[in-house]
Amino acid sequence: MTRHVIDLSQPLSRESQLHPFFPPTQILRHILHADAAPGRPSFNAEIIITSNHAATHVDAFGHYDRSGETIAEMPLDTFCGTAICVDIREYERGHDVTADEVARAVDASGQEVREGDILLFCSDHYNRTAGTPAFLDGFCGISAEAVHWMADRGVKIFGVETISPDLVYLTDEYPTHKACAERRLTHYENLNNLNDVVGQRFLFVGLPLRLVPAYGSPVRAAAILED
Repeated sequence: MTRHVIDLSQPLSRESQLHPFFPPTQILRHILHADAAPGRPSFNAEIIITSNHAATHVDAFGHYDRSGETIAEMPLDTFCGTAICVDIREYERGHDVTADEVARAVDASGQEVREGDILLFCSDHYNRTAGTPAFLDGFCGISAEAVHWMADRGVKIFGVETISPDLVYLTDEYPTHKACAERRLTHYENLNNLNDVVGQRFLFVGLPLRLVPAYGSPVRAAAILED
């Protein structure tokens, strides 16, 4: 049996494009090999100043729910498990993917949603738009009714390749985040390379850092497939 690990993360760098809420990421050189005398032990190390909602990350419930948990209080098994990935690349800017459209995408994938699954939505957004204004305002969303559809079927967490499942460039009401709070179903934002796993069932791992206190965390997300 052959195991393949696919990186589902966007790079975190000074060039990372963030929701206007958040400041730019800084990665500063702290220690250099050149600092040491010849023949002495030497090291490279950095100081990283970043929002915990930069690049690929997961939201804690407390990010959008006043009474919600911090990221360290959430069970680790929330952030790993069996996943399926569905294709929403057909939907354009300004479209909120409905519950019926999610159901059709699942059917088209040849998979089924099972209790405890992770559901990932492939828009290929990073590969299509990174470095352009469209990265921040050129994507489709996942509707609040789609969140209720997922929760009704036992999905434990979902993920998108965009800065938000809400159409944040059209409304500041955040209906999808509100539905996530209501149904206790959180999500990943800024995933990447989901086009490599569309229509497949696989092991997903996207563990947050144990930040205390914090209401979200960067992750290195990966799909693990076995032939």
